[in-house]
Amino acid sequence: MSSTIELQQPPAVAFSDPIKRNSVLSLSTGSTSETPPQHVSKHSGTTAIATHDQIRRVGQVAKGLFKQYWFLLGLGIVIGLAWAFPQVGKTDGAIDAQYTVKWGAVIVIFLLSGLGLEVKVMLRTIVRWRLHLTVQLINFVLLPLTMWGVVHFLIAVGARIDTTVYQGWMIAVSTSTTVSSNAVMTRNANGNDSGALVNAALGNILGIFISPALMSAFGNDTSVFPPGDRGSPDYVGVLRNLGCTVLLPLVVGQILRYFFPRQVKYLAGKFHFSIINSLALLCMVWSVFCDGVASNAFRRMSGVDIVAIVGVDMFMYLFGCMASLFFARLPYAGKHRWIDALRFSRKDAVAIMYCGATKTVSMGIPLINVMYSSQSYGAVGILSLPLLMYHIIQLFIGNFQVPFLKRWVGRDEEERGQDQELAETQHVPLTSQRTLPTFTRRRPQQ
Repeated sequence: MSSTIELQQPPAVAFSDPIKRNSVLSLSTGSTSETPPQHVSKHSGTTAIATHDQIRRVGQVAKGLFKQYWFLLGLGIVIGLAWAFPQVGKTDGAIDAQYTVKWGAVIVIFLLSGLGLEVKVMLRTIVRWRLHLTVQLINFVLLPLTMWGVVHFLIAVGARIDTTVYQGWMIAVSTSTTVSSNAVMTRNANGNDSGALVNAALGNILGIFISPALMSAFGNDTSVFPPGDRGSPDYVGVLRNLGCTVLLPLVVGQILRYFFPRQVKYLAGKFHFSIINSLALLCMVWSVFCDGVASNAFRRMSGVDIVAIVGVDMFMYLFGCMASLFFARLPYAGKHRWIDALRFSRKDAVAIMYCGATKTVSMGIPLINVMYSSQSYGAVGILSLPLLMYHIIQLFIGNFQVPFLKRWVGRDEEERGQDQELAETQHVPLTSQRTLPTFTRRRPQQ
């Protein structure tokens, strides 16, 4: 009886406890594992596949973000390098950046820009006077007058901002459009890059004379500029600099593109001219920021001044962008013919926005050095700080705007393609139109 009872106990215990039941069954079958091997391998294989898919998705997202915003990452890197080693890239520094970078980088940018544009497109763009007039009026008239009003508003409300900051703001907006970044960003946004190039060259030629005139005119405002001696700019030297770094490389690039179109297109695809353009622009930003750090411009300013500079510069750039897009794409389209005649395409609007809202440091800082040569190097650095920060802000925000503007231009091209297809279907030649069949009713035979 006792042996029978002992044989009946294991099933009862196994029935009440599934884990012990599995153990007893495994002992009876001679297996030492508590779970089936097939179940473990299937579960682990599913987990490994899921983990691999997650890693692949994260890698794809990271790769897409890097391709889209690698220039912003590069900006952060070059600014950090300039802050850590300013003596390397400053003017008269270890590598003589005033020649190797500020000449070399600009020459590379405009040579590649000349190589990348069709000669016929460039010639057609030169004669578009209304496009150029819109850009230059925004850049040389609207933005300086708006900044002058902002400065007097801050003075009226008693803002605790250093007087040198006010002067730096007026100097910053008196400069011309930048010579390189607007062309690169316009091209990346699928805008009218030929229009951006022409206005970059035209704006800087006009800026040789207009920028010093604006600085002198605003300098007569004693509430902003205290009386003091200022030098006169070397117009011949600035014109020679502009001709050698901007106009000559652009013309050489166009000549090479005209005589060797196939070879130039092959090299452009092989060596990725757009990436080289962006790298040259990063070199320029690095050198300019080295000048600002080496002159102790950041350390001599208070926290309130730095915050004010960043805030006002950001406001002015965004205001310039909105004003440019407003005048380029006037509202109430389709209701008045004269408004439709004055509206630009979305490609042109991108070029107008970048050229109208941006300001150059390659010409602005040399003009500051010449006109305020009697002051100390540190004072010149402080005067250059608003322009330097404006340049950095326009690069950050401008490159952030590129993908949005590219999609905006793409939608316009799709809509134009659809309208063209609709027009073609509605204006079919009469010879190709089918006529409806006619039916004649036969009279019944009598």
